[in-house]
Amino acid sequence: MRESAPAGDGGVRAVDLPRPPGVVRRFWGSHPWLFDGLLAFFYLLLSGFWVLVTPLSSGKWSPLPPILIPLILALVGAAGLLVRRHRPWITFAVFVIVAVITIVIDTPADPIGIALALYAVFVYRSNRSGWIAFGITVLGGILVFPLLDGLRRGDLGGSFSVAVSLLFLVVMLIAALLGVTVGDRRRYIGAILDRANQLARERDQQARIATLAERARITREIHDVVAHSVSVMVSLADGASALAEKDPQRSRSAVQEIGEVGRQSLIEMRQLLGALGDDTVDADEQSPLRPNPGLSELTVLVETFRTAGLPVTVRTQGAAPSSPALQNTIHRIVQEALTNALRYAKDPREVLVNLDFRGEVLMVEVSDDGRQGPPAASVGSGRGLLGIRERARLAGGTVQAGPAPGGGWRVRVEIPEQEEQR
Repeated sequence: MRESAPAGDGGVRAVDLPRPPGVVRRFWGSHPWLFDGLLAFFYLLLSGFWVLVTPLSSGKWSPLPPILIPLILALVGAAGLLVRRHRPWITFAVFVIVAVITIVIDTPADPIGIALALYAVFVYRSNRSGWIAFGITVLGGILVFPLLDGLRRGDLGGSFSVAVSLLFLVVMLIAALLGVTVGDRRRYIGAILDRANQLARERDQQARIATLAERARITREIHDVVAHSVSVMVSLADGASALAEKDPQRSRSAVQEIGEVGRQSLIEMRQLLGALGDDTVDADEQSPLRPNPGLSELTVLVETFRTAGLPVTVRTQGAAPSSPALQNTIHRIVQEALTNALRYAKDPREVLVNLDFRGEVLMVEVSDDGRQGPPAASVGSGRGLLGIRERARLAGGTVQAGPAPGGGWRVRVEIPEQEEQR
């Protein structure tokens, strides 16, 4: 089985981690305070046994008050072990103070507590902190203790003091090496888990960014489809209404064209909804997926605008770019520019679409010679030019849009040629 780590910042779920091997290891890992409490309890028993047995074995039994002091020191040391994970320096300081007091009152020293404190500094702080504590311990155990013990015995540098100091050094060195090994492994695993959680957060963030970018792209596509189709159908409907009595045949043709444009728009809308994962459309009603429109579909696009009454002329110079994405970008830019011309141009005599693919910079220009005046009644949402600028920006290009010098409106887009090869 696997355990899921808790959710991180921002609601991102961290990586799933395998369970530690062994029931006992999992139990102690999930109950650190219980483990430290038992460790302090057994240390207290061992220290109390050491304090009581040593005087008996040496034949120097002391009255209760001198024995009570080492027992109190053992109790203080056991309390210090309870915070060894969170405050290892406090634990180390407690045992150093206890060791100094035991030396001063001439009672048997206990190296086990200092070894446990030194081990905790290595594991729960850092190797640097651990070696500093090791240096303090060795300095006191090799220099201070032999000096005080030799002065007390009148045998400075005696063999007993040297033997005890060497034994103390060996115990501290073993504790230090164990602390380095366990601490390095603990910090290494922690760094791996932190990195894994960071990668998981970055993965989810990238997924959200990609989702938002795809939604923005589909929003632009839907706007282009709806704006183009509705504008053309409104123009055709107005024309059909005006010709209903004068020329019924042309009026019926305009109505048929409205139906054709509407059906084509529904096909494109179904494809976009399919990209969004929409399950509301029956499978038998869905049209087969097809590539996004490119320059090959530009003729059909221009023809729909001509049918709606817009006098469109197309001039193409140079070979069309081979990139499907760039062709779709140019197609949508021309579509949006012509839709704006259909909506806002006042009685244009010519709407020119100029496509120049000869130089290092691809140029797309749509201009009309409509006369100046208030905008047409079918005012859009204002997203047309924003969509053109966004598409050009994604292709690395620039957009210039504004009134033409001789009247009318002009949209000019320049896209670097190298963008299509990426």
